[in-house]
Amino acid sequence: MLGSSSENLGFTLIEVLISLLLGSLLLTMVISLYVTNVSAGGKAIKFSRLRTDLQSLIGVMEEDIRRAGYGGSEFMVGVGKSKVVDTINSSTEKCIVYSYNFDGAATVTSSHFIGFRYSVDQQSVQFGRHVDIQAINCFSSGRWENLTDPNFLKVTELSFVESITSNAQATMRTVDIHVAGELLTNSDYNHQVRTRVQVRNLEF
Repeated sequence: MLGSSSENLGFTLIEVLISLLLGSLLLTMVISLYVTNVSAGGKAIKFSRLRTDLQSLIGVMEEDIRRAGYGGSEFMVGVGKSKVVDTINSSTEKCIVYSYNFDGAATVTSSHFIGFRYSVDQQSVQFGRHVDIQAINCFSSGRWENLTDPNFLKVTELSFVESITSNAQATMRTVDIHVAGELLTNSDYNHQVRTRVQVRNLEF
């Protein structure tokens, strides 16, 4: 007589619960890894933009300041229009003013007097036109607009330091620029850039 056999028709409740638990753990690990990678990628992109913004800012300032004084004595600044650039670096006011004939004008106008400054209120670097010929007055004159985005990065330092090399015939002026900034949302992400700009036009 043949014996009867029973077939296994499915999983037991314990096996199902264990499978669900293992699946949940695996899914949690995958989601956690994905979130970590996305977060790290987002921070890397923001830090890359911070560095790019500050490097681009320095590039703009270098290129423009090099032209200071082009056009002759009417495009000089400072007391008595004796310099190609004029700067101020106090604890509250940091600014450089200069002028050059950027549009081939026959005569100089107020629009030719321009500059860069640090805005304490907005913690940004600004570019201005129609500024006074003395840097000490750049916070009471001119039309200024932000070059950096105060909603993204906070500029923590901006300085302009002049130095000169002179002989009997002429004076060559250079400017050391230092700019530092950090992400508005995370001060751990910060960057700074230093450069030295040699003005092309001599002071005679």
